[in-house]
Amino acid sequence: MLTAYVSEIQRFCVHDGPGIRTTVFFQGCPLRCKWCQNPETISPKPVVLYNRSLCAGCGSCLERCPYGAVRVGLDGTVTTDAEKCTRCGECCKECWFTARKMSSRLYTVDELFAEVVKDESVFRHSGGGITISGGEPLLHEEFNLQLLRRCREAGFTTAVETASLVPKQTILNFVPLVDTFLCDLKLFTREKHMEWTGMPNEIILDNLRTVTDVHPNVVIRVPLIPGVNDTDEEFGAMMRFAASLRHINSVHLLPFHQLGAGKYELAGMDYCLWEMPEDNEERVQACRVIAERAGFRVSVGGTGFRDDKKQRN
Repeated sequence: MLTAYVSEIQRFCVHDGPGIRTTVFFQGCPLRCKWCQNPETISPKPVVLYNRSLCAGCGSCLERCPYGAVRVGLDGTVTTDAEKCTRCGECCKECWFTARKMSSRLYTVDELFAEVVKDESVFRHSGGGITISGGEPLLHEEFNLQLLRRCREAGFTTAVETASLVPKQTILNFVPLVDTFLCDLKLFTREKHMEWTGMPNEIILDNLRTVTDVHPNVVIRVPLIPGVNDTDEEFGAMMRFAASLRHINSVHLLPFHQLGAGKYELAGMDYCLWEMPEDNEERVQACRVIAERAGFRVSVGGTGFRDDKKQRN
């Protein structure tokens, strides 16, 4: 039986495809973007999220942990030994204050479809549907192929938000089952891509060429990171590359914000962009102009979906 770890099922989303959508966030991502807004989904397995402000220091987590990984100090401070912790989730089961919880839970295809189908009436009235996101949803290939096939059979529209760092055949396998591809384009310069995401971008760029050649509805999404990819040089290079592709529906600019910064502390991870300023309206508008001059319809914040399948050829 196929299973996958799902970190969140978010309902009534309006930025992840046409209409009102239910977005499913999957655990696991091959990239290590320094600005990641969902760092708890990077690991392929669930991680323990610990909210110190909710912790009563009762010690129930210590008693429940079978590996002795949880400790409670004399001052009531709870710490977890990362070397001993197996992420089994036992310590979360007795936490009545929800100070400890797992970043995701395991679903079967049937279980997840049963959750999605609850929003059927919303989809039918708004033209919405399901969007799979992450993490990287295409890492769960067979699971999501089955899920999207079920959704298509039920008459729901489907969308995939992907960084495209997967085998080319994986992308091609999803093409017949996806109405809208939301493809990230983070950086064009290879060295910068390595520095800020931890991975090279040749496979990503090649997959963007592939999907835009064979699918009629692809949206390019650019997370604007101040001083990193919102410069005239780097953003201009990204738009020149995008302009060489076919079947781009539109370009969405996603201004940088610090809303996900607190998740790093919850997951016990370091965050290095605390000092980075949030969206610079002047640079956002400059990027909009560059993208529009490249021939794209542009929206800021992930809105602006239209029903037409082809904006450029």
